[in-house]
Amino acid sequence: MNRILILTKNISVESYLQEQLQKLNYEVLVSVSIWENWENSGRVDHFMKSFQWVFLSETISDTEAKDFGEQFSTDCLLRIVGEEPTEEASAEWSNWHIFDWILASTSLERLREKLIHKTLLNQIEFSNGQMVQPFYGDQPLSDFKKKAFPLYFSDIHFTKLEKGIINRLMAAENLSLARDELCHGWRSKNQNSKLSQLSSSVARIRKKVVEAYGIEDAVMTLWGEGYQLNAYFYQCLMKGEFRNYPKSISI
Repeated sequence: MNRILILTKNISVESYLQEQLQKLNYEVLVSVSIWENWENSGRVDHFMKSFQWVFLSETISDTEAKDFGEQFSTDCLLRIVGEEPTEEASAEWSNWHIFDWILASTSLERLREKLIHKTLLNQIEFSNGQMVQPFYGDQPLSDFKKKAFPLYFSDIHFTKLEKGIINRLMAAENLSLARDELCHGWRSKNQNSKLSQLSSSVARIRKKVVEAYGIEDAVMTLWGEGYQLNAYFYQCLMKGEFRNYPKSISI
């Protein structure tokens, strides 16, 4: 699961955004004390770098955000804002290692686009058949011996059922699919049995992908919506299995 740290001076201010992030299946820590420790010590706690994303609250001033960003010096900082910033402000933040921003009152759809599609896809780089993976997994891709992208099913040995689930999610093209829709047409007539089988299959897909390629949450659970491929895994498949391959949805 991807972990997000929200640094703030007032926890209650972040309750809406925290709830929205959790609906997208992010593990979220909202902390005043971690921010205060940085203010008092002037040192970045190594613990903060265990998060894939660090959000700086709008309760934190620009001067404080600048000082923190320049010291933190890693491309995983986002600024929470009350209103959309000007291009000049956004460009200035990039000099502080704050690479993007998010509205505190953003909708769930907008938040998903910002974090999963737009921002993440902009971070993916393809070079000589290799990819740089900035935020997924604890190990860099180079640590996985002889594992290079593009990604093919034959490298991971998915079962027919698991392939079918991925095929349907690929056909959705970055949209989520309801659980009922994903297991529609399966032989079992018991819906609860099919949903249980779906959950188990998704768990196996995640386990196989993270073990083979270090990509965590290859299939994401979206609260109240269903399942969706994470954008990084989707792009890996588009470079490989689905490059010149029709998107079959048969299972």
